[in-house]
Amino acid sequence: MAIVASAFSSEAISRGEKRAEAVPNEVIVCFRDVMTASAAQESLVARHGGKILDKEPALNCVLVQVKDVKKFIKGMARESAVAYAEPNYIAKATYTPNAPLYEKQWGLPAIKADKAWDVQMGNKSVKIAIVDTGIDYTHEDLNASYVSGGYDFVNNDNDPMDDNGHGTHCAGIAAAAIDNGKGIAGVAQVSIMAEKVLDRYGYGSNWNVARGIVHATQSGANVISMSLGSSSFSRILQKACLYAWRKGCILVAAAGNDGVRRIDYPARFKTVICVGSIDQSNSRSSFSNYGPQMELVAPGEHILSTYPGNMYVYKSGTSMATPHVAGVAALVWSHNPTLRNRDVRIILARTADDLGTLGWDEEYGFGRVDAEEAVNVASALSTRIAKRLKEEKRSEC
Repeated sequence: MAIVASAFSSEAISRGEKRAEAVPNEVIVCFRDVMTASAAQESLVARHGGKILDKEPALNCVLVQVKDVKKFIKGMARESAVAYAEPNYIAKATYTPNAPLYEKQWGLPAIKADKAWDVQMGNKSVKIAIVDTGIDYTHEDLNASYVSGGYDFVNNDNDPMDDNGHGTHCAGIAAAAIDNGKGIAGVAQVSIMAEKVLDRYGYGSNWNVARGIVHATQSGANVISMSLGSSSFSRILQKACLYAWRKGCILVAAAGNDGVRRIDYPARFKTVICVGSIDQSNSRSSFSNYGPQMELVAPGEHILSTYPGNMYVYKSGTSMATPHVAGVAALVWSHNPTLRNRDVRIILARTADDLGTLGWDEEYGFGRVDAEEAVNVASALSTRIAKRLKEEKRSEC
């Protein structure tokens, strides 16, 4: 998960983060609430030599084409109606390539998904949005779980077909069909939708990632799985994640694959569950980033999953660990739909199998996600809530 960011963010530079790339001649401008009118925004942008290319009303932000990025951002900083302006950073998928059905999926029994299935296998009313390179929705193991409603922000159309493979691989880990007699098993038998924000090479812009998050939220996603990221801080991503969290979504993102003490964005944001990778011996993968924002870990090495063209391949990375956690979150919500996103997040943390030093630590967070225990706790809470509601109803009589 590596979103690469650019040199013009003073906040990123002050954090000591490495420089990154941005889309040439593009700037994201977010306005304060005092300026929401489209005409006023266009006038202000034009005054500084910019041209609005795209708009995201939910965030009150616009994508602007400029001749001189540095000069334009400096000009925007002087405008009281502008909250901030930043380069349109580039994002990319973050798996570590590996060489090329249930018995070969060591990750599922590792997180006790097989035991959780005795209680809950998932509900199609729960939806996971895969914000990635798209999904091959014709795949034999995904077509039963795939639902429309996503979007292709790379080609600006309603067909988020995967032309890279990364998104399809992540989708299979989270929600490939179990009882169809084909291929692999996904963690949860829920619905999946595709927000295609990365191109055929696994790259995209933060503008598109943010729009994918917003679109997924507005399209009814419960869980937003992001196996992508950036080493540099981005306010547009932060705002989009906050928007989704406040709307009740669970956001899950990969920690990054540089093997260093630094969590990439958006996993680094407080509104997002940061996921690291472990190997079959329950040790942190050598490529898995770690740090103070680490929340959970999951299997991320030599993971078999779906791939375009009805194929199945092995891949490694925190990108592969992330949909394991997204799938467990979907299982918990399937079992107890009365839970809020903060409840689901707390359950995942408190039921995780502790790894590393005792208690929370920077390498493993709260530990390896535990599907069985998480579903059991959700079940207990469901019984408790039902009992309370019954007692309240009885007291009203």
